[in-house]
Amino acid sequence: MSKAFILAVERSGENLGLEIMANAAQAGLDLQWSGVVGSRLQAAGVQNIANGEVLAMIGLVEVLRHYGRLRRLYGQIRQHLQAERPACVVLIDHPAFNLHVAKMAKQMGIRVLYVVGPQIWAWRSQRIHQIKRVVDHMLVLFPFEVPIYAQAGVPVHVLAHPLLAQTATAQHGMDARAALGLTAGGPVLALLPGSRRGELERLTLRYAETARRLRNQMPELRILVALAREELRPLWARLWKQGAGPEDAQLVVAQTQTVLAAADVVLVASGTATLETALMRRPAVVVYILNALTFAVVRRLVKTPFVAMPNILLKEAVYPEFLQDAFEPAQVAGALAALLGPAGSEQVAKLQKLRSLLEGNPPEQLQQVLREMLA
Repeated sequence: MSKAFILAVERSGENLGLEIMANAAQAGLDLQWSGVVGSRLQAAGVQNIANGEVLAMIGLVEVLRHYGRLRRLYGQIRQHLQAERPACVVLIDHPAFNLHVAKMAKQMGIRVLYVVGPQIWAWRSQRIHQIKRVVDHMLVLFPFEVPIYAQAGVPVHVLAHPLLAQTATAQHGMDARAALGLTAGGPVLALLPGSRRGELERLTLRYAETARRLRNQMPELRILVALAREELRPLWARLWKQGAGPEDAQLVVAQTQTVLAAADVVLVASGTATLETALMRRPAVVVYILNALTFAVVRRLVKTPFVAMPNILLKEAVYPEFLQDAFEPAQVAGALAALLGPAGSEQVAKLQKLRSLLEGNPPEQLQQVLREMLA
């Protein structure tokens, strides 16, 4: 039995980790998995060797604030890899941290499979040289990334995006509403504020005001809030009350796709959830607020005109984006209200072609990569 190490702590990363593990099993590999992982990968049989919650931090300032915790985590991983010597480390996302882990693993003679690498197509393109030195094989999610790695001589394959299969089996709208106990009529607004504490801290007050303004326009509006994890409930509840959000907003934990299926329009924080929303073919507005210093740095470096992945893939601002101070509740409420009319149908029509852009290489090719990397 070969040993493999995996690092994936956030919801989207765990989705990819489960996909890798499933394909490894289909490839006939008998593996002993350990890593730094979230609860779902632990339930799938991965031995968790450390608490990786600190990796959910985002932005330059937040990383500096938690530097000591990141160093401790790095040390725990080093100690484990030295003791266990897995055949391969599977690193998912978190490039600022994982590229250091990749370098460490390479120095130990351990193969490195990197999944969802740095967004070098958007900023810091010089990282490709570092990747070439420390990564044996890249698995990416978007076809437009392939030429970047191929031209640099880094072996690369495209994963079928896990959200394709997940959203294909989502409930129909009326079934989802029944499952959530929504029996009355009226439009349904879904709020997706992100999965990190920092995101909720920055966004919730404006979410509350936006929802309140939209409710004032539409008294029959029903509001669903999709929280990623139960432990976020107290923070959301406190900030929602502070922002005078409608008291009858219904909080739903760890059922994002059910919430999306029930929704007529969505207010979504930039991130993987924007793609999930688009694949569910829901009209939406995208918002985000970074730490001011982080945003000032990123704004100078980012080369893409959009932040939401559906817009990047479709090369068009299909979903309106309100970032930083532009997230003004009155304007965002107006944009959401407009999407309950013909503008929403126009958005949905433009989203139809997304699925064909995310199908990836055939499973047989992925499984062959996994045999070469993990065995």
